[in-house]
Amino acid sequence: MNKKITAVIEIASNELRLKIGEKRGEGYRLVESLSYPLSLGKDTFHYGKISFESICKAAEIINGFLQVTKEYGVEQISTIATTAVREASNREYILDQIKVKTGLDVNVADDSTEKNYIDMLMFNMLPKKHSGSAVVIHLGSGNIFISLLENACLTYTTTMKTGGLRLSEMFEVISAEKFTGVIKEYLKPFIDGIISALPETVGEIILTGYDVELISRLCGGRVVDKVIEINKSGFTAFYKQTKELSVKDLSEKYKIDIEKQEIIMPALVIYNRILKHIKADKIIAMPITAGEALLVKRLNPSVYRGLEERLEENAVVAAWKIAKKYQIDREHTEEVESCALLIYDRLKKVHGLGKRERFLLSLTAILHNTGKFINHKTHYIHSYNIIRGLDITGINSEEREIIACVALFHSSLSPNMDREDYGRLSQNGRAVCSKLCAILRLATAVNIGYGKYENINVKLKANELIITLDTYKDIDLEKLIFSKKSKLFADVYGIKAVLRKRSVI
Repeated sequence: MNKKITAVIEIASNELRLKIGEKRGEGYRLVESLSYPLSLGKDTFHYGKISFESICKAAEIINGFLQVTKEYGVEQISTIATTAVREASNREYILDQIKVKTGLDVNVADDSTEKNYIDMLMFNMLPKKHSGSAVVIHLGSGNIFISLLENACLTYTTTMKTGGLRLSEMFEVISAEKFTGVIKEYLKPFIDGIISALPETVGEIILTGYDVELISRLCGGRVVDKVIEINKSGFTAFYKQTKELSVKDLSEKYKIDIEKQEIIMPALVIYNRILKHIKADKIIAMPITAGEALLVKRLNPSVYRGLEERLEENAVVAAWKIAKKYQIDREHTEEVESCALLIYDRLKKVHGLGKRERFLLSLTAILHNTGKFINHKTHYIHSYNIIRGLDITGINSEEREIIACVALFHSSLSPNMDREDYGRLSQNGRAVCSKLCAILRLATAVNIGYGKYENINVKLKANELIITLDTYKDIDLEKLIFSKKSKLFADVYGIKAVLRKRSVI
């Protein structure tokens, strides 16, 4: 198998795409890029499911792509589907039919994973000299992702299930002269919320997505340092010329396919609205989609892992920003986090988990007390709800559910299959949740008295986990709470946890 060349097939809402790439040092080069228009999103957004006629057509296109990959000698092919397939009520039938007709297994990316892939590529393409603040907008056919980049770190992100094609389907009965105004009015509350969250220091706007290359061309953009730069004046002029054109007039005047036009007009409205509130004189455009991240993953695993680690760093920064919003005690939270990670590291041979789960434990430790902002007594329930509602770059949907459940069960409630919140996790997710929860319970018990010890030592001996606190203070409260909270630890690991004191002067 030629590991230096690989292919990705992306089943998007408005078209199917094939990208073939080959390894080039620490990067990759696209040797082939094909797309075929097929609006699966129209089926999903309008009827809630994809017709069998559309599925058959998709399979036909995919088989054509597979013939191209054979000509290039590609043996390694990844297939990813996004919004249209993800939200279709007959999703399982779609995946089965594609498997039967093409032989391919399709990976359906949840919206968080899709956004993570896009963020990875954005970081990979962003000029190294860039260190300022920017608004990052990805407008797909079904979703809008908007993030805030501060000091080269994504500190805020939000998702709206209102992409370009979805908007066109929603307002298809609106006349051309009213279309732009209706979209403006519909999106106003969402965009106003984004604008209100923007600091005054934001100086750039970054656009990502498959269609920004076309928009860039129409606005007179030029390639600079592997990205496309569009002058604000060029964008504004194009927007003024097109905002009241009909679909037919826009297609004829600028030689744009109808399918593309349906995506472009809502995109222009959103970009223009946000651009008015940013002092930037240029726009950075990156024509990227989620599927390309799989090329990086296959061709440059070390680069991909570096991008994953960067997203994890972003997630930790974002988590602390969220915790600050909910007025958590940072010093105490850092002590809990440090203690939990120390216990995790000492149990490495027992829990069988890896770096990713350690990262999830860190995020949970930071966020587990956010619910106290609402109600101290039942804070764990409110923490669960807060976390479930968060958009955090760097984690996927199930990981967010795991973090929320660990926060829910870190206090008095216990995970069990009779609970809907715990039961909705996958089998592996439930195992990870229980293991992390058992550790976090010990860490919160050890720190119940807030800063009582000078040093902590954790040792695993035979069937005992011994936690020793160096302190001159009384730890009767810690021992009482520890004895209660260590029961879950014994149930999960089959190990007794013991808390001891070593007196210091």
